[in-house]
Amino acid sequence: MILPVFAEPISDRTGLKTTFSVMVNSKPVNIETTANFDVRTISFEDDTLVIQIVSSLENNIGELQIPNELTKGEMLFSLDGAQISPKILQNDKISFVTLEFVGNGTHTLEIKNQFTNNEKFTNMTSSSDALGLNQENLTVILATISVVVAAGIATTTAVYLKRKKS
Repeated sequence: MILPVFAEPISDRTGLKTTFSVMVNSKPVNIETTANFDVRTISFEDDTLVIQIVSSLENNIGELQIPNELTKGEMLFSLDGAQISPKILQNDKISFVTLEFVGNGTHTLEIKNQFTNNEKFTNMTSSSDALGLNQENLTVILATISVVVAAGIATTTAVYLKRKKS
């Protein structure tokens, strides 16, 4: 470990990486942070991510990796009650948020949006899985119905023609 001389930081742009687990619909979701400030806690309250921050620097920079399973729609950020606009990049797995702000001391970052209620979707997916409704099974079911209908038509036609001859 290299310690800075005279207890000064090596750089105000370096950061520590931390992973926090929050419970959403009784399921743990991991949020990763890398920041030059201390992220004390992350909680999920009333569809809002609440992040408690303590900083000893004037110029703060941090990165958050929020799984897309947790978020949908536009995210709104407020730091100590004032709206901020961090840089947000997304891929199919995460929203990558880079935020910069000034001011040392204790701060509260809130992230609000239309957080996903996965419970209803999970229950719907589970019941369709229980029925075995996938592409291959659906094809087999439709083929079986077609054979039954064709057999019914053939039988009805044969009975009709036999009665007509009598």
